[in-house]
Amino acid sequence: MRMQKFKNLILGTFIVALTLHGFGQATTNSPYSKYGIGVLRSESFNQNFALGGAGLGFRSNSSLNLLNPASYSEISITTVEFGVTNNALWLSDGTQSQFQNNAYIDHIAFGFPVINNKWGMSFGMLPYSNVGYDYQNTDRVSLVEGDTIDLNYYYKGDGGLNKVYFGNALKFRIDSTSNVSFGVNASLIFGSINADKKVVYGNLPSSYNTWQITKSSVADFNFDAGIQYQKTFINAKDEKYNLTIGATYTLGRELKSKDSDLIRTFAGNIEFGTAKDTILNVDEQAGIIELPSQIGAGIAFEKQNKWTVLVDYKTTAWDKVQNSEPNLYQYKMSHSINGGFEFIPKYDAFNNYFKRIKYRIGARYKTSYLTINDKNINEYGITFGLSLPMKRTDSAIPGLNFGLEYGKRGTTDAGLVEEKFVNFNFGITINDRWFIKRKYD
Repeated sequence: MRMQKFKNLILGTFIVALTLHGFGQATTNSPYSKYGIGVLRSESFNQNFALGGAGLGFRSNSSLNLLNPASYSEISITTVEFGVTNNALWLSDGTQSQFQNNAYIDHIAFGFPVINNKWGMSFGMLPYSNVGYDYQNTDRVSLVEGDTIDLNYYYKGDGGLNKVYFGNALKFRIDSTSNVSFGVNASLIFGSINADKKVVYGNLPSSYNTWQITKSSVADFNFDAGIQYQKTFINAKDEKYNLTIGATYTLGRELKSKDSDLIRTFAGNIEFGTAKDTILNVDEQAGIIELPSQIGAGIAFEKQNKWTVLVDYKTTAWDKVQNSEPNLYQYKMSHSINGGFEFIPKYDAFNNYFKRIKYRIGARYKTSYLTINDKNINEYGITFGLSLPMKRTDSAIPGLNFGLEYGKRGTTDAGLVEEKFVNFNFGITINDRWFIKRKYD
């Protein structure tokens, strides 16, 4: 028993070390990450990823659900979750296409019961947004004399924001068949967003070109809260059903940032140009990165140890956020709907492995917070997944989770880019009694 605990501790330590190294590698190759704070990452963990990202009404005693902090009150055993995602991305502007591929650590999270069946706690780390783009375009400008000038624009950016959260939830018994839970997360949002823009006069080699480098760094707190009401029904066959209704609210906040802005002119080509004059040099000036408020509601209905159906709706008030570049893009209210279905043929069929597999399917649709060239940048995704149970002797790892998502973002209209993506998610859930005193060891 002691050896098994030691092995589990070593595995958990390895995952933490890998995660701390790997979060710096998280990236994207989406041109839409140029706008705002980048491409927003889903907060769906292993199980919810394959359920279309739904989970505001989801509760589990052995897995973690960041989508609604009220769910922590259901945790009955120390739980560690770790996930990695591979993003395959096809970009097209209608005339040419490009393929990009990135793998990154999706999350690491811990949860444990403080008072079993009453008070649960969770903390973890995950990407909040990612920035990663490198592209160029050309505008031909006519002069009064009839000549034309080619303006070549080169855009490059990287970075993004991460999130470290700490949450607690309490459960209160209403009667023998119903209860209500309340939860809250305090989160540290931190990271930096880097942008590099060059404007080069293509057919005027004697002209001075422009080079702008900006950086915004942030480290500040935000908060979200959730509630879940659960009602249990038992039919004449002694089959148990649970109905859970959940709601969440995320606070809108102005996060303090340090902003740097350097603008120079240079002569020569883009790779080996010679710096000339410095037009602007601002170093770590106080600024803000504004995050919007969000409201969500969801429902989950399950036949215990058989199937679960989930549906969520969320709306995010991006239209209330100030836009620093309204001539390039606009913010608007964002809406999303997520749904999923999980099925296990026979959870206690220990002589038939395939009947103990959890099969998952889901879908999501989201109206993005961006409008570019009067076009809405919407996206959708279809998900599939499996949870493969481990042998009974490996009880510390109850299952390996696999999820696959196919989706699309954007459009080729109005000179924009359409993105088609396939996300593959792999997750490990570890359950053990690391912080629970045993009667026997």
